[in-house]
Amino acid sequence: MTKTFALKKGVNRSLNIMFGDFCYVNRHTHYAQYAPLAIGLIAQYAKQKFGNDIKVSLFKKADNFLDQATKKPPDVVGLSVYFWNTALNQYVVKRLREMFGRDVIIILGGPSIDIDKHEQQKFLLTTFPGANAVIANEGEIGFCNIIQKILGNRKTVFKEPIDGVSFLDRNQIIQGRPVGLTMDLSTVGSPYLSGLMDDFMHSDYQPLIQTSRFCPYTCTFCVSGKNRGKLRGYPIEQIKEELRYVSKKYADRPYHTMYLVDENFGILKRDVEIAEAIKKCKEDFGYPQSVSFYNDKRFTDTSRKVLEIVKDMTQYGVTLALQTENPESLKAINRRNVTEEEIDDAILWAKGIGLETSTELIFGLPYETKDNFIDVLDRSIKRGFDNVAIHNLLLMDGIEMNRPGFRQKYGFKTKYRPNATHYGIHNGTFFAEYEEIPISSNSFTYEDFMEVRMLNFMFFTVFNIKFQKWFFQFVRHLGISLSKFFSHFMKPDRSVDWPDGYLRFLDDFKNAVEDELFDTPEEVVAKAKEIFLANGNDVGEPTRINMNFGARL
Repeated sequence: MTKTFALKKGVNRSLNIMFGDFCYVNRHTHYAQYAPLAIGLIAQYAKQKFGNDIKVSLFKKADNFLDQATKKPPDVVGLSVYFWNTALNQYVVKRLREMFGRDVIIILGGPSIDIDKHEQQKFLLTTFPGANAVIANEGEIGFCNIIQKILGNRKTVFKEPIDGVSFLDRNQIIQGRPVGLTMDLSTVGSPYLSGLMDDFMHSDYQPLIQTSRFCPYTCTFCVSGKNRGKLRGYPIEQIKEELRYVSKKYADRPYHTMYLVDENFGILKRDVEIAEAIKKCKEDFGYPQSVSFYNDKRFTDTSRKVLEIVKDMTQYGVTLALQTENPESLKAINRRNVTEEEIDDAILWAKGIGLETSTELIFGLPYETKDNFIDVLDRSIKRGFDNVAIHNLLLMDGIEMNRPGFRQKYGFKTKYRPNATHYGIHNGTFFAEYEEIPISSNSFTYEDFMEVRMLNFMFFTVFNIKFQKWFFQFVRHLGISLSKFFSHFMKPDRSVDWPDGYLRFLDDFKNAVEDELFDTPEEVVAKAKEIFLANGNDVGEPTRINMNFGARL
């Protein structure tokens, strides 16, 4: 028999649960929207468990969410928090409290939730003081444990610890038994096949598919690095059916990419069978034409078989993300890379079947110096990678490296910069997202940071937008270090008589890099608001320094 939820007014009805995985919608983000798979899976599991006792709805746009909440007030709200939608979520939580007071229960999950109790306490006290609870790692079990409590007796929900959930009691964190990575994926149905995701499949949202969960690598700079658990896969027949369902839905929009959000696709032997199923979907429905995924970092024979099957569909070819090769840095970030022999073998194999190879490097990691970093850049070029991407280290909620002890140990000094065009206004309230990056540490200076930032630009320009790429390949084969070439190009001897346009270009680049760095988040928000108002209440152009100056070059 269907249970009902007793409201204060004495009316009985199903519990109204609203989920949000919010994004910014503007002219620059229009084609970078993704189906809300994470909240879809939690909503799917909750519906399986509670049936007609609950009603669920999913939202990507905060405007639509708040409009619906005004018409049909929620009893429970579940929000996914990431570093690119934190301010947007803060605004929504504030509005919910203004509209409904404590009548609505607000639960937060997503990559930004740390497993550390002190970080959880800070998150609930300062970042989201309006929220009731947080759930770390996988959300299905913890969220349903809260719903079970609410359906039993709402007044006593947060009186005792709840498995998989953390909340505050008199400003002290109360943690239930951790259950975050124990979900039996055979018990989670597909939100695609149930129709829960249909509203996001007739639009410009890109489809996300998950075939397995858990990353066995414990990198401290990554939101997945804090997780400890077991690698698990969804039932393979369910995955195949899901792939066919999604492919049929997107057959009229073959330009959309299918994103596999496994953290290491190709880590399980059965991924070969899944790759075959994806290829069959392309043959049968004309979709997908392109597939995006992270291959297994170890790049085993399984990864190779997967890529052989989808080689004409994969966006990135073979990616061996090294991040760093400094032994001290690797130890500090709990990472072990593939060996030099494995790298050379993988590059040779990829070239043999016509796939490009790339690596990703992060500057700013513990113990990393400018010289060490330039050494790995030069080695990456000598090895024959087709693309070398340089990233700044980001410090964000949900990674171990963001914790105070880690920051202090390595002497991180940071600045803040805008997060693309992730800003906007609602009912007169302006909010904006930002990124925090180390600009110096115990092992590198601000001047080192600026020099690597210049190299970042040159490597992007040559390897991503192909500026004189073959010339620089020729230079490399002459035995000339590209990093030294680029460094001299970006930092010439000014006592020599250079063209004014060249020097102006260098000065403009340096000013652009420094102008996007701010001392506080509040300064980033104020600058974004200034741009927004100057554009008639619309976003301006994203900085895109590398792209803009690459085009100018």
